[in-house]
This record gives sequence, structure tokens and C-alpha cells, in this order.
Amino acid sequence: MAITLRHEGNITILTLSGRFDALMAKEFKNSMAKLIETPQVKIVLDMTAVDFIDSSGLGALVGSMKGVAKEQGEIRIAGLTREVHTIFELTRLHRIFDIFESLDASLVAF
Repeated sequence: MAITLRHEGNITILTLSGRFDALMAKEFKNSMAKLIETPQVKIVLDMTAVDFIDSSGLGALVGSMKGVAKEQGEIRIAGLTREVHTIFELTRLHRIFDIFESLDASLVAF
């Protein structure tokens, strides 16, 4: 998995690509730890190019969401593939994350 970071106004966009598995969960957590330190941070995870996610990846997402919430921030997910969205539904994570069809839709929702 590759992670790129960019800003659009006061919103931080992390673009993820590839497999979000145990090997990449640590890198993701490290990237998020730096962002979580900022109070009221607004983060969009663009997962359009993520083709696989396992329990380690899901755990990293949930942990990051908790950290962001502690600082009164917000995290949104954009562009899940059909396969990854199915995993979110099976684990019921689609009920706790704000998930949007596209990056643009998630940015507008802020």
C-alpha cells in the first residue's frame, strides 16, 4: 500500500492505494498519529485505489477514528471499491464511518 498526503484548504486528504493489510497498517497508524495531534482535524481517506483490506487494516481505521474523535476531529472515507465496501458491510463498519461515493462528495460534506 502507498500513502500520499495533501491538503485542500483545512482538510487533509490521505490517498491510499494497494493492499491495506497487516504489513501496511503500521505505516498507516504512523501517518495518522501525526495528524491526530492536531485538534479538530478534518481528514478524508481516499480509498478509491485500495483493492483489499484485512482485519489489521480495519483495526487501524477504527483506532484512528477513535483518536481523531478524542480531539474533536472528523474522519471520512471516500471511494470504496465494491469488494472493500462489502468488507465494511460484513463487519458493520459502514455504520460507524461516514462513507462517500467520491472524494468530491466527502469534501463537500465538510
